[in-house]
Amino acid sequence: MKKLFHLSTTPKQLRLFENEWEEIKAFVSKNKMDGIELGLTMDYDLSLIPKEIITGVHLSFYPMWLDFWRQDQERLHEVFESEEAMYAYYKGRKPEDLVASYRKQYERAKSLEAKYMVFHVSHILPEDSFTYTFDYTDEEIMKATIELVNQAFPKEEDGPLLLFENLWWPGLNYKDPKLTKWFIEQIEYPNKGYLVDVSHLILTNNQIGTEKEAYYYIKQTIEALGETRKWIKGVHLNKALPKRYMSRDHSHLLKKYQDTKDSKQKLAILKKHINALDGHVPFDHPMAKKIIEILNPLYCVYETAPTSRYELAYFIKKQNEALS
Repeated sequence: MKKLFHLSTTPKQLRLFENEWEEIKAFVSKNKMDGIELGLTMDYDLSLIPKEIITGVHLSFYPMWLDFWRQDQERLHEVFESEEAMYAYYKGRKPEDLVASYRKQYERAKSLEAKYMVFHVSHILPEDSFTYTFDYTDEEIMKATIELVNQAFPKEEDGPLLLFENLWWPGLNYKDPKLTKWFIEQIEYPNKGYLVDVSHLILTNNQIGTEKEAYYYIKQTIEALGETRKWIKGVHLNKALPKRYMSRDHSHLLKKYQDTKDSKQKLAILKKHINALDGHVPFDHPMAKKIIEILNPLYCVYETAPTSRYELAYFIKKQNEALS
């Protein structure tokens, strides 16, 4: 099993290392990690990135994409205040633009000689993240994802592993074994598999309040997949214990979000809410080792949210200790 940590080419993340890739290389070596899963922004210069430390690439995720894919103009105009705002979000105007984006990202991942790519299978509107009421099903979102992926990724080419990641919103969540089996079988790209985000899986059960409860829930869910669990090739390791926060009534937060007119303030409210659910904190408990043993991945990615390289080193140390 390769141990990796997640790093993005966003300015905020690269500032942790003063935008110096030699510093990043030294950090990988000093902390005895096997490499990086890279959140690769579309405009970042690939020539700056040392290929030897890149193991995986996380592809773009558009949380609100299903209505765009279906070209449901009525729903789109409910979400976006203008055509310009919609274009800024999707970097395009038609479903073909999404296909083209993922084709380009696929080529960029190959250029970096990545061993795998990560693709989120989910759709969520901002208000729904507060209310947990949805008017679309897991199957609808998974079906649309199959359509998109089968158009964007070649059927005959054996490129990097394409790993599909779960979220706790509608889409892929591993709760339905038949649906999980059906989805992976419909993907025509040959080198494919699943990635289990530990926190995202925990968040599908709002009664989990301890690490031990998290372990038994994950064990039960993964064992229920039966033979389909063979497709699990990767893990994002971090921790969420949602019982306290998810048991609250978030109607006041929803109203605050809806009443706020400034787009930056609205985004700040939404981000604070999402971070309270999925904080990307290290799984610093011995149950982490038992969870990894159940999942048995090729790649274990420490996906945390540090504010400095020193905090990142500390987070790596804590998860290493939990897995030892």
